[in-house]
Amino acid sequence: MRRYSICAALALLFAAPAHAAAPRVSEFGMKVPAVRAASRALVLKAPHRYDMVGATWRGGGTLLLRGRALHGRWSPSRQVEAGDPVWAGGYDYVELRTRGSLRGLRLHFVRIQRMAHAARKVQVPAPGGTTLDVVPRSAWGASRCKPRHTAGYGRVDFGIVHHTTTLNGYRRSDSPAIVLGICLFHRNVNGWNDIGYNMLVDRYGEVFEGRAGGIDEPVVGAQAGGFNLHSAGVATLGNFGYRQLPAAGVDALAHVLAWKLSLSGVPPEGKIGVVSNGGPDTPFRAGTFVSVNRISGHRDVDSTACPGSALYAQLPQLRLQVAALEGPVGQLSLTAPTNVLTYPQQLALGGKLTPPPGMAIPPGATVQIQDRLAAGGRTLLTLPLAPDGSYGGSLPLAHNDTVRALFVGDGTLPRLSAAPVAAYVVPVVTLQAAPPANGAVTLSGTVAPAKRRLLVEEQVFRKRAFRRVRFIKVNAVNGAYSLAVKLPKPGSYRFVARSPADRLTALGASPPVPAIT
Repeated sequence: MRRYSICAALALLFAAPAHAAAPRVSEFGMKVPAVRAASRALVLKAPHRYDMVGATWRGGGTLLLRGRALHGRWSPSRQVEAGDPVWAGGYDYVELRTRGSLRGLRLHFVRIQRMAHAARKVQVPAPGGTTLDVVPRSAWGASRCKPRHTAGYGRVDFGIVHHTTTLNGYRRSDSPAIVLGICLFHRNVNGWNDIGYNMLVDRYGEVFEGRAGGIDEPVVGAQAGGFNLHSAGVATLGNFGYRQLPAAGVDALAHVLAWKLSLSGVPPEGKIGVVSNGGPDTPFRAGTFVSVNRISGHRDVDSTACPGSALYAQLPQLRLQVAALEGPVGQLSLTAPTNVLTYPQQLALGGKLTPPPGMAIPPGATVQIQDRLAAGGRTLLTLPLAPDGSYGGSLPLAHNDTVRALFVGDGTLPRLSAAPVAAYVVPVVTLQAAPPANGAVTLSGTVAPAKRRLLVEEQVFRKRAFRRVRFIKVNAVNGAYSLAVKLPKPGSYRFVARSPADRLTALGASPPVPAIT
């Protein structure tokens, strides 16, 4: 998610009671026999009682699912898309109908042994002097759905509204398990890094933290193929193709969007032009310029019926409600002339705070440059704002980092956060070669900032070009290394020392060093 007061949110988070025990979760699947007649229903007994069911297949057909408990009634049928789960809440049987060709059809089930209601929340200040209560990941069982990788950060240029197509008749106490089940499907069935949505809202007005990476950061989700890098996705729990989202859910959705968009200075009304990154989920090819509403439905950018026709019809009124909550917005920018730095080059940063119309920048105002976004932010540099709102400075970096600019707000100007800048540090690698002796050459060098492991590439001159012979692993101590290399036969050799790219630094390499025997 994004931010209104990360410090306040984290203070409440860490002051909260201890986490509840992780829920017991079981996941299982079954291959579906071929269904020859589209009009014929296939009834299957699940391997175990299940709370959520979804399907994967190949081909362009459609699938309708419904279920029932051992001695219960059948639920309404739901058309599902591949990889989208449907909440069941304790069923034993599943019925399916197919239309078209569904090859390799497989059902996926999740059983979540009862969770306590997620009463623990964090509060974040929202526009208009209100607060927003958010159920954090730790309170809906995300310890059972840990991300595969660390979060990536983009920017929020517009918001996208979704629905999850699950049944609408769930209880308030079911919502945490539904969120956990969606996360498990997204990660383990779809193969995504984490739950796709940045935030989720249920029909009772409960708000849930979605994808990990910082409760109010512009975390890149997996909720709008082709447009994930510059959007925030908020999902509503339920199927709103024919029924509208209840008033409590609409109110919570409006507050979430007002909070999320205001942090990036995004007004809720009007349109914005964005460029598609392409992919299989969107009809817009990579590089296509698309004009979208600042608050859009998922169907506006991808090939889907989401968020359902009934909820989609509620979006114009939702935009008006968000505008009333958000009020006038300002903007904060952050730029860097280059984000690839050769150590010890510093990261030059600059930007501008543009206050909302009719407001002025107070004397002595500052902008904080922060990193460690997923943990709430650590201030590395505080820069004064000029009367016109501009600021600038430089930051020494010894490793790759993602930084953002934050204006914490005061009594008149609202809190604003700029889109993060990712910086990459290229280490400086040196290499020297002593004169070869006895068919061997001694190599030595340094790497700064210090790294523990390097690779030395050995090349030999053959057929009018230097060609790789092998890579030799080398351990460095305090940034220094040396090694002796046995040369197989006389010839013209050269060596290149490389510091491989990793989480801490980008790829670094020394100039080639010759050695002739």
